[in-house]
Amino acid sequence: MQASAAREDWELPAEPASVTLARGRVREFAEENGASAADVIDLTLAVTEAVTNSVIHAFIDREPGRVRVTVSTAENELTVVVTDNGRGMQPRADSPGLGLGLPTIGRLAAQVDLREAPGGGTELSMTFATPGVRGPARGGRVSVRESELLSAVSRVAAGAWPGEGVERLVDLLVPDVADACAVDVIGAGGQPERFAGRIDGSDELSAWLSRLRPRPDAARSATRAALEDGRPHMSELTLDLIERITTTAQDATTMAATGIRWWVVIPLREGDRLLGLLHFGLLPARGRPSDELVAFFNALGERAATGLAHTQLITELQRARHRIERVLDVLAEAVIVRDGDSRLVYANEAAGRLFGLGVSELRDLSGEEVFGRAEPMTHVDGRPLELDELPYRRLLAGLDAPPLLVRMGERWLLIKTSLLDEGERLVVSVIDDVTHAR
Repeated sequence: MQASAAREDWELPAEPASVTLARGRVREFAEENGASAADVIDLTLAVTEAVTNSVIHAFIDREPGRVRVTVSTAENELTVVVTDNGRGMQPRADSPGLGLGLPTIGRLAAQVDLREAPGGGTELSMTFATPGVRGPARGGRVSVRESELLSAVSRVAAGAWPGEGVERLVDLLVPDVADACAVDVIGAGGQPERFAGRIDGSDELSAWLSRLRPRPDAARSATRAALEDGRPHMSELTLDLIERITTTAQDATTMAATGIRWWVVIPLREGDRLLGLLHFGLLPARGRPSDELVAFFNALGERAATGLAHTQLITELQRARHRIERVLDVLAEAVIVRDGDSRLVYANEAAGRLFGLGVSELRDLSGEEVFGRAEPMTHVDGRPLELDELPYRRLLAGLDAPPLLVRMGERWLLIKTSLLDEGERLVVSVIDDVTHAR
């Protein structure tokens, strides 16, 4: 008789005391279910790293939330899932990856899967080989190879979307999990646009698939159904359906010649927003896709959607920054932005003209270097102005910094500075030439 799985879960506040509490509860669970002393040591160390990662890094710039720890058994295995509702998988300047402790966890666990949690936050699943632990056999659970593919898709999706990353994605999935794969990205008009495609064994057919124009309006097609309800769908590619989903007779003939029997379409979603579609084609030799295989395709799609969403966000931010910089460059006032370490991160054209430097040259200099190379500045009464008296230096030192009127050569300048402290400290200085008014 097959043993049943044991399972427990705890929801804890995201605070340091929860690390000790989670470690103790997981240790008791593992010991009660037959884990050896050596395996318990590895297990509790990995859990400590995972929960610490959530507590310390998941709630930066926000109120501490919750951390859920779920532990369950299978035959000779024990799985721990640590989920938080924090800021999600965001890299840190002081960490080489998505968080601290992951390399340690990778050495201790047999399988590690890191993903965004439903509803936001991060979910880290760790499976440990624990001989003697009682539970059901693996059966239809994700294999080691499937786990590796999920991790690989996450890494690829974090690259250049929707260009190089898409090409690498289809190469990764064909022929390991499907005989054909294609990726569509939803364009500005709300319609899917083909970005990549591959068919196993034929560069010519792969090129054709990558150029194929999707037909989202075809009745009974998996593409149309996935676009309408945002769920995975599958079609059997009969000749009748092939004629309806293709736009030309040549495309219909080519699709039929591929021999692909089953076509599965997975929506790429971020919350309620549809980002694209991931297509899988299978030959008859693979058999009709099982529910478990479609679920695995969907898991792959979730990883791909995460990468696509992040890249689109970065692109939008870069586009917005470019527009803002263009606006600032036409201002008569000099605008200079420095970070919390006084490093210059932006200067407009007017700032370059003010100090007699090109913008690129200005951006390569420290505040001290710019101050030293510029014409001497004086107070209204003629006293020399010291570097630490500049408003941006006062703000960084935690002092008040009212607008400052100074003289530089024959010009009078009014310097106004503001501190932006929303996760990253930035000091914005606006320097207005008021010589005419003076």
